[in-house]
Amino acid sequence: MTQETMTDNQNQAPKRLYLLRHAMAMSEYSDGDKGRKLAPKGKEDAVALGKMMKKQGYIPQVILCSPATRTKETLQAVNDSLNVDNITKSEILYTGSTGDYLYEIQKLDDKYDSALIVAHNPSIYELVILLGGQGKEFNLQRLSEGYQPATLSVIDCECASWAEIQPVENTLSDIKSPIDYNAPARPTRWM
Repeated sequence: MTQETMTDNQNQAPKRLYLLRHAMAMSEYSDGDKGRKLAPKGKEDAVALGKMMKKQGYIPQVILCSPATRTKETLQAVNDSLNVDNITKSEILYTGSTGDYLYEIQKLDDKYDSALIVAHNPSIYELVILLGGQGKEFNLQRLSEGYQPATLSVIDCECASWAEIQPVENTLSDIKSPIDYNAPARPTRWM
Protein backbone atom coordinates (compact mmCIF):
# COMPACT_ATOMS: atom_id res chain seq x y z
CA MET A 1 0.00 0.00 0.00
CA THR A 2 1.40 3.37 -0.96
CA GLN A 3 1.65 6.29 1.45
CA GLU A 4 -1.04 8.11 -0.55
CA THR A 5 -3.45 5.14 -0.25
CA MET A 6 -2.80 4.85 3.48
CA THR A 7 -3.55 8.55 3.94
CA ASP A 8 -6.76 8.27 1.88
CA ASN A 9 -7.95 5.32 4.00
CA GLN A 10 -7.14 7.14 7.24
CA ASN A 11 -9.22 10.14 6.12
CA GLN A 12 -12.34 8.10 5.38
CA ALA A 13 -15.07 8.06 7.99
CA PRO A 14 -16.11 4.86 9.76
CA LYS A 15 -18.93 3.01 8.04
CA ARG A 16 -22.51 2.64 9.28
CA LEU A 17 -24.62 -0.30 8.23
CA TYR A 18 -28.42 -0.57 8.55
CA LEU A 19 -29.69 -4.15 8.31
CA LEU A 20 -33.45 -4.53 7.82
CA ARG A 21 -35.61 -7.61 7.62
CA HIS A 22 -38.61 -6.97 5.37
CA ALA A 23 -41.91 -6.19 7.10
CA MET A 24 -44.64 -8.77 7.74
CA ALA A 25 -45.74 -10.47 4.53
CA MET A 26 -48.95 -12.25 3.61
CA SER A 27 -48.82 -15.96 4.38
CA GLU A 28 -50.94 -16.87 1.36
CA TYR A 29 -49.73 -16.08 -2.13
CA SER A 30 -50.44 -17.09 -5.70
CA ASP A 31 -47.32 -15.67 -7.37
CA GLY A 32 -44.79 -17.89 -5.62
CA ASP A 33 -42.65 -16.94 -2.65
CA LYS A 34 -40.85 -14.15 -4.49
CA GLY A 35 -44.19 -12.48 -5.26
CA ARG A 36 -45.48 -12.41 -1.67
CA LYS A 37 -46.83 -8.98 -0.76
CA LEU A 38 -46.84 -7.18 2.57
CA ALA A 39 -49.69 -7.73 4.97
CA PRO A 40 -51.55 -4.61 6.13
CA LYS A 41 -49.61 -4.74 9.43
CA GLY A 42 -46.36 -4.97 7.45
CA LYS A 43 -47.20 -1.86 5.43
CA GLU A 44 -48.09 0.02 8.61
CA ASP A 45 -44.83 -1.03 10.30
CA ALA A 46 -42.73 -0.05 7.27
CA VAL A 47 -44.26 3.43 7.12
CA ALA A 48 -43.68 3.90 10.87
CA LEU A 49 -40.11 2.63 10.53
CA GLY A 50 -39.33 5.15 7.81
CA LYS A 51 -40.60 7.99 10.00
CA MET A 52 -38.56 6.74 12.97
CA MET A 53 -35.41 6.40 10.83
CA LYS A 54 -35.77 9.95 9.56
CA LYS A 55 -36.34 11.28 13.09
CA GLN A 56 -33.26 9.39 14.38
CA GLY A 57 -31.11 10.52 11.45
CA TYR A 58 -30.76 6.92 10.22
CA ILE A 59 -30.54 7.90 6.55
CA PRO A 60 -28.32 5.72 4.36
CA GLN A 61 -26.43 6.98 1.34
CA VAL A 62 -26.99 3.78 -0.63
CA ILE A 63 -29.53 0.96 -0.43
CA LEU A 64 -29.27 -2.67 -1.51
CA CYS A 65 -32.58 -4.53 -1.69
CA SER A 66 -33.73 -8.03 -2.52
CA PRO A 67 -35.94 -8.10 -5.64
CA ALA A 68 -38.73 -9.98 -3.81
CA THR A 69 -42.03 -8.11 -3.72
CA ARG A 70 -42.16 -7.95 0.10
CA THR A 71 -38.70 -6.36 0.34
CA LYS A 72 -39.43 -3.86 -2.43
CA GLU A 73 -42.72 -2.89 -0.76
CA THR A 74 -40.95 -2.53 2.60
CA LEU A 75 -38.30 -0.31 1.04
CA GLN A 76 -40.86 1.81 -0.79
CA ALA A 77 -42.79 2.50 2.43
CA VAL A 78 -39.61 3.24 4.42
CA ASN A 79 -38.10 5.35 1.66
CA ASP A 80 -41.18 7.59 1.44
CA SER A 81 -39.69 9.27 4.53
CA LEU A 82 -36.00 8.95 3.64
CA ASN A 83 -36.01 9.89 -0.06
CA VAL A 84 -32.82 7.99 -0.93
CA ASP A 85 -32.29 7.77 -4.71
CA ASN A 86 -29.32 5.41 -4.85
CA ILE A 87 -31.01 1.98 -4.78
CA THR A 88 -29.80 -1.32 -6.25
CA LYS A 89 -31.78 -4.56 -6.44
CA SER A 90 -29.58 -7.59 -5.85
CA GLU A 91 -30.78 -11.14 -6.60
CA ILE A 92 -28.24 -12.54 -4.15
CA LEU A 93 -30.15 -10.82 -1.32
CA TYR A 94 -33.11 -13.07 -2.17
CA THR A 95 -31.29 -16.35 -2.72
CA GLY A 96 -28.04 -15.90 -0.82
CA SER A 97 -26.48 -16.95 2.44
CA THR A 98 -25.03 -14.80 5.19
CA GLY A 99 -21.64 -15.01 3.48
CA ASP A 100 -23.20 -13.80 0.22
CA TYR A 101 -24.74 -10.83 2.05
CA LEU A 102 -21.38 -9.96 3.59
CA TYR A 103 -19.71 -10.14 0.17
CA GLU A 104 -22.29 -7.70 -1.25
CA ILE A 105 -21.43 -5.26 1.55
CA GLN A 106 -17.69 -5.68 0.96
CA LYS A 107 -18.19 -4.71 -2.70
CA LEU A 108 -19.81 -1.35 -1.83
CA ASP A 109 -18.08 1.78 -3.08
CA ASP A 110 -16.15 3.46 -0.28
CA LYS A 111 -17.54 6.86 -1.24
CA TYR A 112 -20.61 5.76 0.76
CA ASP A 113 -20.26 5.94 4.52
CA SER A 114 -23.66 4.37 5.22
CA ALA A 115 -25.69 1.62 3.59
CA LEU A 116 -29.08 -0.02 4.13
CA ILE A 117 -29.60 -3.68 3.28
CA VAL A 118 -33.24 -4.83 2.97
CA ALA A 119 -33.41 -8.60 2.87
CA HIS A 120 -34.65 -11.86 4.42
CA ASN A 121 -34.31 -14.15 7.39
CA PRO A 122 -32.43 -16.17 8.34
CA SER A 123 -29.50 -14.56 6.49
CA ILE A 124 -30.13 -10.96 7.62
CA TYR A 125 -30.44 -12.04 11.27
CA GLU A 126 -27.31 -14.18 11.03
CA LEU A 127 -25.47 -11.23 9.48
CA VAL A 128 -26.41 -8.99 12.41
CA ILE A 129 -25.09 -11.63 14.82
CA LEU A 130 -21.93 -12.12 12.74
CA LEU A 131 -21.06 -8.42 12.46
CA GLY A 132 -22.45 -6.82 15.64
CA GLY A 133 -20.32 -8.39 18.34
CA GLN A 134 -19.78 -5.22 20.39
CA GLY A 135 -22.18 -2.76 22.00
CA LYS A 136 -24.46 -2.25 24.95
CA GLU A 137 -25.53 -5.44 26.66
CA PHE A 138 -29.19 -4.46 26.18
CA ASN A 139 -28.85 -4.39 22.39
CA LEU A 140 -26.86 -7.62 22.24
CA GLN A 141 -29.38 -9.34 24.53
CA ARG A 142 -32.25 -8.37 22.24
CA LEU A 143 -30.68 -10.48 19.49
CA SER A 144 -31.44 -13.60 21.54
CA GLU A 145 -35.16 -12.80 21.10
CA GLY A 146 -34.99 -13.48 17.35
CA TYR A 147 -35.41 -11.07 14.48
CA GLN A 148 -39.04 -10.43 13.69
CA PRO A 149 -40.27 -8.76 10.49
CA ALA A 150 -39.47 -5.04 10.18
CA THR A 151 -36.57 -5.21 12.63
CA LEU A 152 -33.74 -2.77 11.94
CA SER A 153 -30.20 -3.04 13.31
CA VAL A 154 -27.69 -0.21 13.24
CA ILE A 155 -24.08 -1.40 13.13
CA ASP A 156 -21.15 0.99 13.37
CA CYS A 157 -18.06 -0.41 11.68
CA GLU A 158 -14.62 0.87 12.57
CA CYS A 159 -13.29 0.22 9.10
CA ALA A 160 -12.43 2.87 6.56
CA SER A 161 -13.30 0.60 3.65
CA TRP A 162 -16.28 -1.73 3.21
CA ALA A 163 -13.86 -4.41 1.99
CA GLU A 164 -12.24 -4.39 5.45
CA ILE A 165 -15.40 -5.11 7.45
CA GLN A 166 -14.74 -7.97 9.87
CA PRO A 167 -16.99 -10.23 11.95
CA VAL A 168 -17.50 -9.42 15.66
CA GLU A 169 -15.42 -6.21 15.66
CA ASN A 170 -18.35 -3.85 14.99
CA THR A 171 -20.77 -2.17 17.38
CA LEU A 172 -24.46 -2.96 17.41
CA SER A 173 -25.47 0.62 18.21
CA ASP A 174 -29.23 0.19 18.01
CA ILE A 175 -31.89 -2.38 17.29
CA LYS A 176 -35.52 -1.50 16.68
CA SER A 177 -38.50 -3.77 16.14
CA PRO A 178 -42.13 -2.72 15.55
CA ILE A 179 -42.86 -2.70 19.30
CA ASP A 180 -40.31 0.14 19.59
CA TYR A 181 -41.67 2.39 16.84
CA ASN A 182 -45.21 1.24 16.06
CA ALA A 183 -46.70 -0.01 19.31
CA PRO A 184 -50.38 0.64 20.03
CA ALA A 185 -51.10 3.71 22.14
CA ARG A 186 -52.08 1.44 25.00
CA PRO A 187 -51.59 -2.26 25.66
CA THR A 188 -54.25 -4.52 24.13
CA ARG A 189 -55.15 -6.00 27.54
CA TRP A 190 -56.44 -2.57 28.61
CA MET A 191 -58.95 -2.34 25.76
